[in-house]
Amino acid sequence: MTSPRPPRPLASGRQLALYLLPAVALVALFLVFPLIFTSYMSFTEWAGLGPAQYIGLDNFVTLYHDAAFREAFTNTIWWVLIGLFVHTPLCVLVALVLHRKPKFWKWFRTAFFLPNVISSTALAFLWYFVFHVSLGLVNKLLGVVGLESWQRNWLFDPNTALWATMLPFVIYIGFGMVLFLTQISTIPGELYEAAELDGASAVRQDWSITIPLIRRAIALQAVFVVGYALRMFEYPFIMTGGGPANHSMTLSLYIYQQMVTANRYGLSMAAGLVTLALGAVLMLGVFAVLRRTEK
Repeated sequence: MTSPRPPRPLASGRQLALYLLPAVALVALFLVFPLIFTSYMSFTEWAGLGPAQYIGLDNFVTLYHDAAFREAFTNTIWWVLIGLFVHTPLCVLVALVLHRKPKFWKWFRTAFFLPNVISSTALAFLWYFVFHVSLGLVNKLLGVVGLESWQRNWLFDPNTALWATMLPFVIYIGFGMVLFLTQISTIPGELYEAAELDGASAVRQDWSITIPLIRRAIALQAVFVVGYALRMFEYPFIMTGGGPANHSMTLSLYIYQQMVTANRYGLSMAAGLVTLALGAVLMLGVFAVLRRTEK
């Protein structure tokens, strides 16, 4: 009979510091230092070359009075809301249906996830031609079914440009679907068997068992959605360029235009700092809702 192994001694403080050093160095190099630099430069006027001139809060005052920035800020909030209250519930709904393994469920799972392995730039070009005023599939289909009066320039109509750029984001649910399917697969089957014996319908089982037990996955998806909405760039940039009249402008696209087109680096960094603050507030809101549901 072999004697049990003695417990391993706890690592010393110096050893723990050595283990953490690579991760801390990477975080400092690629997060902390850029954040400090951005925060400082947001109070300066800088064209990318030469010395930066300190101007205090002038960049933030300019942002407050800039109609394009206000439009970008509002549109980004719309992206977040659509992601949280349309995209995420759609991911949950499809995951609940596919978890029941209906006919051809593997085919649908693959079809829904396929866009996630394709470049967002390629997909944006695809949707640009879908909504094209003369070559687009949407206007051609409307013409075929006799709804010529509904035809319009979807990407350059102020009433439809923003929603046209959002549509791909809404229907590409593959990532969230897989996330929820993975979480649902960890739920013990005995819970569903007991609920079925009690006469609970499939809808009741999903509402009372599945959704409460995947709330952490829902919170994680909400974090992903908020981050994706805040950095949304490809679809508005390629499909509309932020137009018409900034109606589809987002914060990421605004920062890009101020930095690359206008050479207003200080202003773009101020806009980036506002975007970071907005993201922090939204993330704190998501975590507060999660803690409230757990209680």
